[in-house]
Amino acid sequence: MMEKDSNLSLWRGDIALRASAISMGFVFLMGGWRRFVNVPAKHDINTPASLASKLVEAAPGSPIETLIHWVLAHPLVAEWSIYAMSTAEVLVGLGLILGLMTRLAATGSALLNIALMLIFGWMGYECLDEWTMAALGFAISVSVMIHGADTYSLDHALKRDDFSGVFTRNVCLGLTVMSVIFTVGFYSYYFGIFDFGKLTSTGSYHISVVESPGSAGQERLYVDAGPSSAFAYVTSITYTLGDGSKETVDAADIDVLKSHFEPWAHHSGSLVDGVMKLRLGSMVDIRVPEAAVSATIHLLDNKDSVVRFRP
Repeated sequence: MMEKDSNLSLWRGDIALRASAISMGFVFLMGGWRRFVNVPAKHDINTPASLASKLVEAAPGSPIETLIHWVLAHPLVAEWSIYAMSTAEVLVGLGLILGLMTRLAATGSALLNIALMLIFGWMGYECLDEWTMAALGFAISVSVMIHGADTYSLDHALKRDDFSGVFTRNVCLGLTVMSVIFTVGFYSYYFGIFDFGKLTSTGSYHISVVESPGSAGQERLYVDAGPSSAFAYVTSITYTLGDGSKETVDAADIDVLKSHFEPWAHHSGSLVDGVMKLRLGSMVDIRVPEAAVSATIHLLDNKDSVVRFRP
């Protein structure tokens, strides 16, 4: 009787992990499939539809913001990174669904979920959906990595369980602890636990000044917070000069020298109905009075951003 119960318990574990592996695999397979088949424009680095536009929007809240900006500054790297991610999603998805090289596919799935958490984890606007997907995806991946090939996998039919020797008792315990730390740690980092508050605002836009272009009379504006579903609209900029006087420049008169990350920044810096539009994550170089020491950037239906210029 006990042997029967034990067999039933093993079968339940196998079927539960198979369901999890198929579900996780389907999510990744469809993610890659959409870009390769349904919406190939997501791979076209020369269009605003490219997945690079998502990287522009994700960078301001990401802990690897500098790395994302470096990738965006090198279009060839960005293009191959997107192709590599899509290819990895397809291969990992098929591996999990079919149960082929199960542990390796699950390891790939865990790495993809880590990347998703680092890049997009903060962008949970309504239901913390991006964080939730990465956290649950990582936990599922760890479960499949530990369990390995199940009864209904191709690996089982082929009588193979690659890398099973790697997953010793201590490794499995370590992965379990890592899964908990991954979930709780990133939640605390992005949102707080007992006092909920998002690390980066998703409700209102904020504009800062970043590295100077290196030429006098130029500054670089960076939209480092706000929702990605619309634009920040600049109505005017009031400059404070070194002598304390002020000078206001309307949006139509702002001299935009360059919009970075185009075409993925959706023509940030351009004029629409008399206001200058700026996408989340966009950077634009503008001409400023040489004597300006600070500025108040007036935004439509949003709190003004106050910036100071480096000497």
